[in-house]
Amino acid sequence: MVFLAILLILAALGAAALGLGVVSTPDARVRERAIELSAPAGPAKPRRRLIPTNRLDRGWLAQLTPPSMTARIERDLVLAGRPAGWSLDKAILYKPIGLGFGIFFFLVMVAKSGNPLFVLFGLAMVPVGYFVPDLLIKNMAIKRQEQIQKELPDLLDQIVISIEAGVGFEAALGRAGQRNTGPLADEVLRLVQDIALGLSRREAYLALADRSSVDDLKSFCRAVVQAEEYGVSISSVVRSQAKELRLKRRMRAEAAAQKVPVKILIPLMTCVLPVLFILVLGPAIVSAYANT
Repeated sequence: MVFLAILLILAALGAAALGLGVVSTPDARVRERAIELSAPAGPAKPRRRLIPTNRLDRGWLAQLTPPSMTARIERDLVLAGRPAGWSLDKAILYKPIGLGFGIFFFLVMVAKSGNPLFVLFGLAMVPVGYFVPDLLIKNMAIKRQEQIQKELPDLLDQIVISIEAGVGFEAALGRAGQRNTGPLADEVLRLVQDIALGLSRREAYLALADRSSVDDLKSFCRAVVQAEEYGVSISSVVRSQAKELRLKRRMRAEAAAQKVPVKILIPLMTCVLPVLFILVLGPAIVSAYANT
């Protein structure tokens, strides 16, 4: 038992070293960078302009972590709206801490209980503890994106009403963001602030599309960017987008309503039908048994 505990502690230290980037293998991005540095100097290639609006602050812990893990956690934090108390370094640090709690729980189960089921349950808690921070951030990101998708058609309707009343497009965006609450209103306000701080409309809308995983919002941003490039009236684009999103919302509601009869079968067969059979057939069975 002591040998098993030592092995688990060594495994935890190895996983923590891998999570913190002390032991890691270079990924494709690192290998490409090494090839570029070792290649002979030649004519400078034109570099694509990057949009650094969706990058999080990277501390020493994030710099020591493998880039693939850092990029995944950073993407989930951006989709979750950069929740309070969750920085990139904290999200990385919570993973080995959760792993340590999982190993401690497993050792307690082994020491206090000899039941194999409890031991297996404690063993299952070891990887769960390591991935708990990822699951929490992913859950916040999914809920936030679902709320954005739900609020988008109504927000576009408000923008269309403001435009038809004679308000400019950017002013209509700012007014809709100020009068509403929620993640979509926050994103709209940040979009207006990015444009006011000097970003071009194309860069600001592409940054907004990159901060979300909602396809409807991405298509709206692309439509606005294309309307600006080709000189199309933005009011007509917003109006058509609002109409299309209302139709998509109705189709999603109809699809969800069609799934209800299938989902209700499980509680019906496990909870309702057994009780109904007992109430209907129970007295007959009791009377038949009494007569015999």
